[in-house]
Amino acid sequence: MKMKIGNPARNAGGKSAVFLVRTFIQTGAVLLASATLSTRGAEGLVGHYYSGYNVVSNRIVFEGLPLVSTQTNTVFDFWNGSRYHDWNPIGSGYYTVHWSGYLHITESGTYGFGTISDDGSEIWIDGRMVVDNNEEQWYDWQEAYCYLGAGYHTIEITLYEAESYSGIEVWWLQPSQGMSELPYTGETFHSTPPVFNSNTLWEILSAPAISTEAPFVNPYLMIHPGASTHTAALTWPGFTNVDYYLESSTTLTNWTGVGGAIPGISGIMTQTVNQAQPHTFFRLRLE
Repeated sequence: MKMKIGNPARNAGGKSAVFLVRTFIQTGAVLLASATLSTRGAEGLVGHYYSGYNVVSNRIVFEGLPLVSTQTNTVFDFWNGSRYHDWNPIGSGYYTVHWSGYLHITESGTYGFGTISDDGSEIWIDGRMVVDNNEEQWYDWQEAYCYLGAGYHTIEITLYEAESYSGIEVWWLQPSQGMSELPYTGETFHSTPPVFNSNTLWEILSAPAISTEAPFVNPYLMIHPGASTHTAALTWPGFTNVDYYLESSTTLTNWTGVGGAIPGISGIMTQTVNQAQPHTFFRLRLE
């Protein structure tokens, strides 16, 4: 049986998450001068469409399912706003879709991501789950927020269909838009289609913000306990022929440089830093 979980007009706190709750942060980056649109791949995300579905420990799993087709999608709007709509990209039957590629961020800041889907859906950025809308449900909305630095980030979107109606829309809210009302409202998605909110500043995720390849991907910055008190070791996968600049902040608003240029290498890079404050955030930019 499909159930509506929560009220889409509110932030469903049990599912939503903001990444900035630890003493590390996904990095910011400035693109290389040569990293222009001409060097990136085709616009859109590559979608692998599978027959059947598999959910393990409340996560959508596509490995082992029969692959039906592969196609590139540039606009993530596969729902016509009606609870009677049944989008089935493989023709008939249960299915799973796994989209993957890169998200091009031009402005560092806090981004919102959300899906309305039937059944479950997820959004993963840089290997971490951002949106958990994974229920066997009628069309349900879920959003979350995270900080992203300028540059390219990996993105994955998964969707599975278990029974009756199906479809998905993927939305995002850019920092320049500020706070916004959600795209849909409605107390009960089960019996009443949600109502589109024309005042929303959220936008359907689409090209050119997404691409199948990227010239550079923002480094995934991790923090580990240092060898002595109040120190930490930062690690990230490096690139050659670029310089990295490390910055720190306790407010996420004002950033201060830590040392000078760090020449890039092809491999895991490590930098030891002082961490006098209990909540210090770090980010990288590359030039």
